[in-house]
Amino acid sequence: MTSETQSPVKQAGTGDDSAPALADVRREIDAIDDAIHDLLMKRTELVVDVANAKARDASAAGEGSFIAFRPGREAEVLRRLAGRHEGRLPLRVVFRLWREIISAMTRIQGPFRVEVYGGADTDALAYWDLARNYYGSITEMTLHDSMRDLTRRVSQDRSAIGILPRPGNYPGGDWWTALAGRGVPLRVVTQLPFAHIDGMEGEVGALVVAQAEFEPTGDDTSLIAISARGSVSETKLAQLLNAAGIEAERLSVAVTQDGEPRHLSLYAVPGYLEAGDARLAALIAEPVDDVYVLGGFANPVRRDADTD
Repeated sequence: MTSETQSPVKQAGTGDDSAPALADVRREIDAIDDAIHDLLMKRTELVVDVANAKARDASAAGEGSFIAFRPGREAEVLRRLAGRHEGRLPLRVVFRLWREIISAMTRIQGPFRVEVYGGADTDALAYWDLARNYYGSITEMTLHDSMRDLTRRVSQDRSAIGILPRPGNYPGGDWWTALAGRGVPLRVVTQLPFAHIDGMEGEVGALVVAQAEFEPTGDDTSLIAISARGSVSETKLAQLLNAAGIEAERLSVAVTQDGEPRHLSLYAVPGYLEAGDARLAALIAEPVDDVYVLGGFANPVRRDADTD
């Protein structure tokens, strides 16, 4: 009889012991949520202070306004997170969370909008999703079916950025020629996506253009366009690049008809190049008549797997 009366008590006790443990864990999670929220609000206060300081500096320099968009700094933040990340939470989720935070903080500092190319020659939904994933769920975005309209919109608005397909020798892949000219305000500043996970290839790739400077981050790729008055072979250009001490990969070729035809070749150059680099001047020799630095991007984070 004694054992029969004690058995239900032990079973009930087992259930009572587990319930407080689960409640304790949930309380700890709530405390962590509160701490995260407090830190986000504190981060926002600091961003407002930064924006005020930038506005004062811009006013003192006679610029009137400043561009809040800082792609180089953003890349450095994501790389630092990737370097310390561990555990079961996918790195791409961490990037998405921080991209929401970074985009929100950019909008707090000033106007910010995204123009996305989605013409008939592209998978418009894929580029829209790529832009939305990187620049936030509530950032103002507009889809364009004309590259000319997109580049004109971004050229007229310092607070706007443009998402364009990765250049190549396919319909619509020669938009980069619009950047190959003196006085053109746009530069390539970012490559998307910023996280490359082995085994997850196949997603669309894009470049971001803006009225912003391509800033060095220590691990970058520069883009240059070589202009020639006539057709020039890839072998000849490779010889000129080698003689100038520039390692480069040709990405695309195009011919523009603005008066005399120009043959343009787009190259990716490892590292950070400035327009005044002496090696670029060394490239100008018959038949090359000009070289343009189109900007560049911080190289993406690459991982074997999304989680540990």
